[in-house]
Amino acid sequence: MPPRDPPADAPYAGVEHSEATGWVGFVLLGALMLVLLGALHVGIGLVALLHPEVLAGGRADRLVSVGLTALAWFHLVIGSVAVAVGVGLVRGHRWARITAVVLAGAAALVNFAFVDVHPVWSVTALAMIAIVIYAVAAHGAEVT
Repeated sequence: MPPRDPPADAPYAGVEHSEATGWVGFVLLGALMLVLLGALHVGIGLVALLHPEVLAGGRADRLVSVGLTALAWFHLVIGSVAVAVGVGLVRGHRWARITAVVLAGAAALVNFAFVDVHPVWSVTALAMIAIVIYAVAAHGAEVT
């Protein structure tokens, strides 16, 4: 007897077998982290542009020797790129995988530079970055 097709109203009817591994979850985690981090950067950039008195006199102007306006635009650009890359990762675009690895590498360098200031957070962030880079580089194509 040949196998029968399941009824059309059966759960998962019409779904084909997927070769995706569990690493897809880490790729989507990286995408979600990029979107959230990008939204945070956009928010900080908007606060620095619209209400600079909130950030003036804080640690931001002592850490980097640039003006708040330049720092605000930097946050807006980086945040927008991170949101776009996160959405691109969820959609499975190749350019998003490449850009995500580059952004994660830059984040790793920044966290490595601040290990002496925030050791626990920096080491935790470096471990998460390493997992996300591996997941995106090795298993990013499985998202599509």
